[in-house]
Amino acid sequence: MPPPTFSTLHATLLASTNLTHPPAHPHTPSLTAQISALALHPTLEAALHILNHDLPSAHFLVRHLQAAPALEGMLLHSILHRSEGDMQNARLWLSDVGDACSGFVPKKRGEGVRLEGEVAEGCKGKGRGEEVSLVVFVYGQGGVGEGLRLVDDVEGYRKRRGGGAEGEALKGRIREEMGRVLEWCVDKFGSGEWADASSAWVKNSDEVQKISNDMVGGDKGYRKF
Repeated sequence: MPPPTFSTLHATLLASTNLTHPPAHPHTPSLTAQISALALHPTLEAALHILNHDLPSAHFLVRHLQAAPALEGMLLHSILHRSEGDMQNARLWLSDVGDACSGFVPKKRGEGVRLEGEVAEGCKGKGRGEEVSLVVFVYGQGGVGEGLRLVDDVEGYRKRRGGGAEGEALKGRIREEMGRVLEWCVDKFGSGEWADASSAWVKNSDEVQKISNDMVGGDKGYRKF
């Protein structure tokens, strides 16, 4: 059997993923190495790992994509945290993406601090007849608000231990979200091989770096290291 391609993995994983509850392990462990072997743009690789319920592999990648203009990685970071149950960080990352999509430095919108230069250019929307931001493309005109509503709904569903029709509807919304993220990333980065993915990495802001240090070495992490 030939190794899977991006197209086959995209179709298979998107149709089977279920992130209404925190995944305990990868859906298909053997796919971890096969996904990595495709050498895709890191956002596409991370998205496929999330669809395969392999959150640790996805987290390794998105930790290199934690600042503007890497908005796709930041959004995937939000989705990853929501999937594992860290709703506070899911909301924070999504809000940061919303700030950057509106032209502001994440967490500095209230102070009116705007992005500048190449970073600002890299955060602009893509042309589909008109400029559309990442959050509007993924969540519709509701943008960040609609994304936050999905976080709320997943959190509420888990607390109620819901199921049935509610679970099916929620599963469908998450699949639609991930499908839109993948579509955006393919349009922007292509689905071919990135021999040197280091060009996609971004340097953390001082604030994000401090938070990361606190989570890993301090007592503020959702996980304990």
